[in-house]
Amino acid sequence: MKMIGFIALVLAAASAALLGGALQEVRAASPGEAERLATRGLQLQQQARATGNPALYPRVERELRAALELEPRSALALRGLAALAASRHRFAESLVFAERARALEPQVASVYGLIGDANLELGRYRKAFAAFDRMSRLKPTASAYARVSYARELLGDVDGAIGAMELAIDASIGVAEPSAWSRTLLANLLLSQQRVAEADVRFREALAFVPAYPAALAGLAEIASREGDLDRAAALYRRAAGGAPVPEFTAALGDTLDQLGRHAEAERAWLQADELERLFAANGGRNLLETAEFDLNHDRNLRSALDRARRGRTERPSVEGDHVLAWALYKNGKCLEARSVSLRSLRLGTLDVDGLYHHSLIEQCLGNTDAAAAYRAKVRRLDAAYLANAPSARRLSAQAG
Repeated sequence: MKMIGFIALVLAAASAALLGGALQEVRAASPGEAERLATRGLQLQQQARATGNPALYPRVERELRAALELEPRSALALRGLAALAASRHRFAESLVFAERARALEPQVASVYGLIGDANLELGRYRKAFAAFDRMSRLKPTASAYARVSYARELLGDVDGAIGAMELAIDASIGVAEPSAWSRTLLANLLLSQQRVAEADVRFREALAFVPAYPAALAGLAEIASREGDLDRAAALYRRAAGGAPVPEFTAALGDTLDQLGRHAEAERAWLQADELERLFAANGGRNLLETAEFDLNHDRNLRSALDRARRGRTERPSVEGDHVLAWALYKNGKCLEARSVSLRSLRLGTLDVDGLYHHSLIEQCLGNTDAAAAYRAKVRRLDAAYLANAPSARRLSAQAG
């Protein structure tokens, strides 16, 4: 589901803003030992984010917990632990730390971003959106506007999402990385609306602010792929993966190589993506939904993917969790169960072509041909080229239950 990748970029961008602001707070004060420990933890967390290296997470946690042990009322350490838990996709844990930080510093805007992020992934949308609104009222930063934009996209208001992201760009003036990621997020929105030329301009603007910015390179790779230039797409994905060793870019490289018929190279890229997922999990990350979705999209380990999707959705009972579980149920021939979960994944009105396409397959599996055709028509309206290269519809059996 494309939403998962979007969330990862929003969290990374927001984490960068949070950590940078927190470090500035410490520099402006005369820090004690607890603050020094918290600062070391935040610096390591910033390094982990910049390098895409989750192996640093345990060190980050040790420093922040040591700071909290020395000073149990350190809001700085609590915000750092909340951001770390979010980076690990441990959103219930993140929410606990963020709420503790809010009790100490109710006027600090960034804590509401953390609260909103966690509630979003826990499926508590009203609370999430209220937190984002509070954040933007307290301090209308690029990070705040990016969250408002994502909330609007989830609700199917893509024009409103684009407007909020344009405000994020305005708020990022003068700072290179926020200028890059805000433009990249806007370009992704434009691309979802088939405004390819405008998206291309925004991706290139991002690269002007941060040369070789991996997310912008990946965006240009998607444009090249849509235009049929798979060799260029592969080269761009390879550069993106080299700059940020995260599974999404490496997996996309594998998919592109597979389309080119370079199957052995594709398998190596997919293996590398799997190794990156394992590294993330080994350092406290929770990626059951991400690994399940990859296997489902590649017709691999379908029964195991269903188990992971069920457990992942329990941890993250959001529209994303519902979508991956519905896809897993369909792939395992459990179409009747899949239908109710899939409808739940669409409850916010999100205009997600993957989710709409998958629901059309579920309706077709159940013999609801009119409903299947209606959902395929929605997909065509959103992306006319999608069905020509849609994910595999294969499932383990033709059973409907």
